[in-house]
Amino acid sequence: MSMRSPVRAAAPVAKATRAVHTGYRILAKEDIQKENEAHEARVKQAEAAIERMGFHPLSISRQEVVWGEHDQFRHVNNVHYLRWFESARMRWILRLASTLDPVHRDNFVQGRGIGVIVASTFCRYRRPVTYPDTVLISVGTLPMHRRDRCIVRQRAYSVQQQTVVAEADFDIVGYDYENFCKADFPIEVYQAFEAWMYRGKDAHQSRL
Repeated sequence: MSMRSPVRAAAPVAKATRAVHTGYRILAKEDIQKENEAHEARVKQAEAAIERMGFHPLSISRQEVVWGEHDQFRHVNNVHYLRWFESARMRWILRLASTLDPVHRDNFVQGRGIGVIVASTFCRYRRPVTYPDTVLISVGTLPMHRRDRCIVRQRAYSVQQQTVVAEADFDIVGYDYENFCKADFPIEVYQAFEAWMYRGKDAHQSRL
């Protein structure tokens, strides 16, 4: 009869211990709420400054700065300022057109019949913008002297810096999209432009 050697119990394997860092904590909901409230307070401060410049408060729209808009010089590339102005101008046009009669409204926002088109652009870059930031874009027309064109003035205002970072004027002309030629603005559109007029001290000074 063969004898088997007794089976020995395996020695317990020591468990790896992981260091516990007790100094870190995730932000509390209240922290985020305070951060958001502080940001909104700065937005309101910026909006008030823009209104004092002479822009209608409903012309102001927000543009969140995106990290990917930076270039190798570590600030937002200049071309994005023009895109901000363009997007804000289209939002403004939608607001302006919302109270026009349906025909003029649809022509105005869809590029048919008698609408508008940009003829020329001026933009002055005053300060670099970096992420994170919120930029407020304002829009207003300058005093009109002709039925077929107007100058649209815009400002980009940094909430983080609490100052204007870019200013622009755009020459907007009436355009007949059916016959591909300039045209006078319909009287209702002309009056709408006047209602959204920029009323700053330099309203009679255009760079175009």
